[in-house]
Amino acid sequence: MNLETFLLMRNELMLLVVILMLVVGEIFISNKKALIPWAIALFAIHTIISFFPLDSGSVFGGMFNSSQLIHLFKIVLNLGVLIILFQSAHWLEKEILPQHKSTEFFMLMFSSLLGMYFMISSGDFLMFYLGLELSALPIAALVAFETTKRVSAEAGIKFALSAAMASGTAVFGISLIYATAGSIYFADLADLMTYSNLSLLGFVFFFAGLAFKISLVPFHFWTADVYQGAPIGVTSYLS
Repeated sequence: MNLETFLLMRNELMLLVVILMLVVGEIFISNKKALIPWAIALFAIHTIISFFPLDSGSVFGGMFNSSQLIHLFKIVLNLGVLIILFQSAHWLEKEILPQHKSTEFFMLMFSSLLGMYFMISSGDFLMFYLGLELSALPIAALVAFETTKRVSAEAGIKFALSAAMASGTAVFGISLIYATAGSIYFADLADLMTYSNLSLLGFVFFFAGLAFKISLVPFHFWTADVYQGAPIGVTSYLS
């Protein structure tokens, strides 16, 4: 893998560097209040750099893809998360900073965003599923972030259980699709997939799992309780 190919993952690598810098800051910076604007500034720099164009290509044998459209989606995600960070700054300073958990909020938020990056760039079901889970697991912790409030902990448990059920459903669907097509690469499905009851059932289970994740009707029963119990910034991120 040469440097040019490696840089196709520029957004993911930069965000990982931001997360590592937050870990270092949490350890060595004694003034925890200064970490909030510092974290927002780091992500703002990451967002600005993401506006620079990125080449198209693939990495890891087609598991990770990069294109102008994929890059545009990541820019939109960056802008959305940046708005949420500004929205949550006052709440973090007033309610979360005294609990010494402000840095954890940023690390969980950025880890979830990193999972979305991989999900958008996925070229097969394996990378898609890994990105999906990497984006969902930190959200469960974010939903239950206000540990002093019972409704927040309850919302976190409901989200975690719903996410686990959705993941199992999606994985079962992927296994059925692989059984009929013999490949998990998206580019191969059009040529290898044949219509059968098994393949149809696989897609039904897969999209049912996704419907749970995005609270699509009629798989949205968890949404109201989770949105009510989650902090307002996390609710904005979920929606």
